[in-house]
Amino acid sequence: MNTNRKLRLVKFAVLAMLTACFGTNLANAQTIQGKFDLPFEVHWGPAVLPPGNYSFTLPSGSGFPANTVIVRGEDDTARIIVSLVHDYSSSGESALIVERCGEKSTVSALRLAEAGLVIYYPAPKARGQVLAQARKQIQRLPVLMAQK
Repeated sequence: MNTNRKLRLVKFAVLAMLTACFGTNLANAQTIQGKFDLPFEVHWGPAVLPPGNYSFTLPSGSGFPANTVIVRGEDDTARIIVSLVHDYSSSGESALIVERCGEKSTVSALRLAEAGLVIYYPAPKARGQVLAQARKQIQRLPVLMAQK
């Protein structure tokens, strides 16, 4: 009888430890949301975003690939932008990093300091031969974040 009681106690302890471990991971898997304003047209992955106010969501565990950003404009149109490259970093402030080259602006990264995440976006490939290129200017557009 004493052996059965000890075995039940060990099973309970193991179950409690597993629950604690998985519960911590589930608590960390939060949906990240935020807002930003674009003062000019921006190319972000395959999407072209006109100037305006935007909100974004990084869904967690809902069937979306990692590093998926869903961007909604004022007209409530959703654009899904996926990146394969990310880094865990909490340095700097949350911002949308935009490279401006001449009249064209392209998002190169989304830094989410509160979430400790930076998502990088590759530069679009140039079409045709580029003889001369204007100097690139990097702008950091502030991002307001709210975690749920």
